[in-house]
Amino acid sequence: MNYSKKTLLDDDTIYSIGKSSEGFTYFKYFLKNNNNIKSFLDIGCGNGNLKKLMNKDIAYLGVDSNAGIYKPKKNKYIKYFKNSKKTEEYINKLKKFDCIALMDVLEHTDNFIDLFNIALKKSNKYVVVGLPNEQSFLSRVNFLVGKGIPTHGLEMVGTKPGHKHQWLIQYDMALSLLTNSAQSYKFNLYKKYFFITLPNNFLKRVIYKFILLFLPKKIKMNNFCLIFSKY
Repeated sequence: MNYSKKTLLDDDTIYSIGKSSEGFTYFKYFLKNNNNIKSFLDIGCGNGNLKKLMNKDIAYLGVDSNAGIYKPKKNKYIKYFKNSKKTEEYINKLKKFDCIALMDVLEHTDNFIDLFNIALKKSNKYVVVGLPNEQSFLSRVNFLVGKGIPTHGLEMVGTKPGHKHQWLIQYDMALSLLTNSAQSYKFNLYKKYFFITLPNNFLKRVIYKFILLFLPKKIKMNNFCLIFSKY
């Protein structure tokens, strides 16, 4: 799947028409401007889609727990483990990487910050975190009309455990928590990306973009990405 056809980067904001993979899109722009990465660890890699963006000279490794969301893809670049504890034990034994990704991962963990701290210890240059903005304009509207908050409500009963979010992610709080923790490992916030999904229908898209003009960025974005670099 080509995730890049309907995306546009405007300053620090990525606009996507229709559904897209925000993690794939973040790295499309990030890697384009950072050619000093030679090794890459993708934590919570799923089927390893990020590897499609890597040049041949980047050593890629993906790791993931068996969350039951997808069928594990067998190849030499990805290692799957029975649970998150086994995954963390394996990561702790690895050498350091130039860049470590945690795309849509931390909201699924029992302790929001622990896996991030492991990534900081194992990175030489960058740690990249992608998260949903669960207090976005669309989330607020859906909640007001009685639809609930996706991945948190009773609609999750009977679904695979990996789908459920353990934390309700709010941008300001996530930014503060992650930045403070990063600084204790000598990492600074290097760059931020904000991801906004637009309707496929042209008329709906025009109306939606007009509404967004009056909203602060932290409310109108659907997802966000924080990139930390070592100093």
